[in-house]
Amino acid sequence: MEKYFSIGEMAKLNNISIETLRHYDRYNLLNPDYINEKTGYRYYSIKSFMKLDIIKKCKAIGLSLDEIKDVMNDYDSLGSILKTLEKQKDLVNKKLHELNTIKESIEHLENDIKDSLAIGFNNVFIKYNEERKMIKYNYSGRYTEEFEMNLRKSLVEIEEMYNTFNYQIVFSTSYNDLINKDKLTYTRTMIKTEDVLNTDERIIILPKGNYLTMYFDDTFYDIKKYYNLIINYIKEKNVKVIGDFHEVYIITRANSSGEIKALAQIEILIENNI
Repeated sequence: MEKYFSIGEMAKLNNISIETLRHYDRYNLLNPDYINEKTGYRYYSIKSFMKLDIIKKCKAIGLSLDEIKDVMNDYDSLGSILKTLEKQKDLVNKKLHELNTIKESIEHLENDIKDSLAIGFNNVFIKYNEERKMIKYNYSGRYTEEFEMNLRKSLVEIEEMYNTFNYQIVFSTSYNDLINKDKLTYTRTMIKTEDVLNTDERIIILPKGNYLTMYFDDTFYDIKKYYNLIINYIKEKNVKVIGDFHEVYIITRANSSGEIKALAQIEILIENNI
């Protein structure tokens, strides 16, 4: 006579919960081999042990219950199983790429915060940057409703196009307006993200080189004083600069009252070392 095991024994012997076995039964993935009509108790045979081993192995490689069901129904077709495995491997590789991208973003953010704390805020220094790819948007007039709406649309577009929330917002500000008019003028918005498509016509390259740089940690609305610090440094040291300033946002946070503060850096490419 074939030996049967209660659902509790089945769960204990296979290191699985009773509720999981019931779920597999409801899903018609692993049904009891015998149900007592009087008591309704469920019982499993040794054959179910082997079925459960297959289910656990499939779950270990990330297959869904539907995919596991297909594997078990097509147990005669190795080709079908191979296709399922290849599909799953592609999915895992995609997830690994996404995780590596997230890890790199975390490391970059971690390094930026560490650098800002080590160097200190409001201190002008030289920082070497490699070439950076940005997606360019030609709208300006910051701190207006229209600007914020345009920025929201751009960020949503980046999220949808590149499937990422890991991006860095960068603004260009006019060097000439600061020097000649003592005016902070935003001329361009740029968004930096990983894996920028080379076919994107809006790509702009920030050249590699030494940048006069300063970290600040403050609200968005009192920034000009930090530009003034760099302008004074440029004048005092007779630094030759190239192009406009970049206002690079590293991390933004808000408290429970909705007050917003940001860690950012102001930078401008220079011709010579100091």
